[in-house]
Amino acid sequence: MALLTYTTYDDIRAALGVSSDEIEDATLSLALYELNLTSEFEDIDLSLESTYATVSALTSRTDVQERFLQATRLFSTYAVAYQATTSLPLFSPKDITDGKAAFSRYADSPYKEVIKRVEQFYGKYKSRLEQALAAATAVSAPSITYRPYLSVGVPTSDPVTGT
Repeated sequence: MALLTYTTYDDIRAALGVSSDEIEDATLSLALYELNLTSEFEDIDLSLESTYATVSALTSRTDVQERFLQATRLFSTYAVAYQATTSLPLFSPKDITDGKAAFSRYADSPYKEVIKRVEQFYGKYKSRLEQALAAATAVSAPSITYRPYLSVGVPTSDPVTGT
């Protein structure tokens, strides 16, 4: 599974409110984030990745399938962003200067509100993905047409009385 199959690095940075100077693509491409997303998918459903691959390969999709793809992408973005919030204060320098290549970090985390919001969106989109997956994989009952192979025949006259 490649992380870029489900989200983009820019989307993850946008969810965190940081730039590519603060969190580089090389950092987000670490196997840590990919493996975490895989385990998040497995917590929801073991077949989620294969369902996503099947549905995304379709040329013509239903509204339910499109909703599932969108929910998967949104959840992926916020699942990776949620994991990145553990080290978010370390990613964000307070000052970046060219003079002597120095930077300073915040003493208190200004990202407390961002972390709280990312956590809220993570929960929201996880729930939405679970619902969308259930709808996308729901098997509708086939319509059954019963065919009469045997039936009861009633004679038009009574064989005992002859009438």
